[in-house]
Amino acid sequence: MKIPLRPLLLLSVPLFLGASALPAEEKTVVQSINYPLHYFATRLAAGTESFDLHYPVDPEGDPAFWKPEDAALVAMQKADLILLNGATYEKWMKTVSLPSSNQLDTSKSFAKRYLKTEGKAHRHGDGSVHSHAGTAFTTWIDFSQAAEQASAIAGRFQTLQPGAVEKIEANLVALKADLAALDASMKAFGDTWGDEPLVASHPIYQYLARAYGLKIEAIEWEPEMILRDKDIAALKKILAHHPAKWMIWEDSPTAQNIAALEAIGVKSVVFAPCANTPDEGDWLDVMKANLKNLEALTQQSVGSSPGAGAGR
Repeated sequence: MKIPLRPLLLLSVPLFLGASALPAEEKTVVQSINYPLHYFATRLAAGTESFDLHYPVDPEGDPAFWKPEDAALVAMQKADLILLNGATYEKWMKTVSLPSSNQLDTSKSFAKRYLKTEGKAHRHGDGSVHSHAGTAFTTWIDFSQAAEQASAIAGRFQTLQPGAVEKIEANLVALKADLAALDASMKAFGDTWGDEPLVASHPIYQYLARAYGLKIEAIEWEPEMILRDKDIAALKKILAHHPAKWMIWEDSPTAQNIAALEAIGVKSVVFAPCANTPDEGDWLDVMKANLKNLEALTQQSVGSSPGAGAGR
């Protein structure tokens, strides 16, 4: 099913609570707290020369567990607009003071549809420790939700730059068309894949599973970690009641990890959420690569696992 493209009502002076138009020819300074939002902002602002877009997050880290340094906080305090993912994504917000009028929770429109998740603390390769327990926050891999987030950004952009309303609207239509195509392709995959179980290396695919009818259970692994006997035993415990033949990874796993899974009859595929800047291309490129990887599953390809080198 395609996402309906409903143009926003264009007002001569758009008004939203907590926001007002900037003086003519003054650029809107925007800070985005994850890469998908920065990508959406870039698409929506294209051709307007009305926005100064910034992405302050360390490109090597996980934006969901980012702890901004003083310079980044000062930049956000001075920004005209801070794009937030919502769904408890910005945990660091609890300990800092930022102007509420400049914040935009892009997932607020579907807050009642947030999902809860369980999880225990685990360590990443960089030594950081965190837990995914609480509200599931990888909202944008349900592409209909991504469209709602993009629409929220477009609405605020139009408020702040009324002279660019028509261009922003045209950009939104184009962006939502791309998101609708992704959504349709994922729905087609879900219909084809049916009830076949999948296992995920990380508990971040809740919205993907709900939107596209996938049966996914998750463990808490990192692509680069060294799998030990206890890790394989934990996976086998899941497989005993959820006999998945494919594991979805958030990034390309090591050759050793691919081999360890194949030894117990599980192949590997990458579906990168692309929360941070990819090594190559942009967010849309990564999502298209994800879909190609999943399409290979429906063919039950033999040989190399789909998605090697697909990106973060």
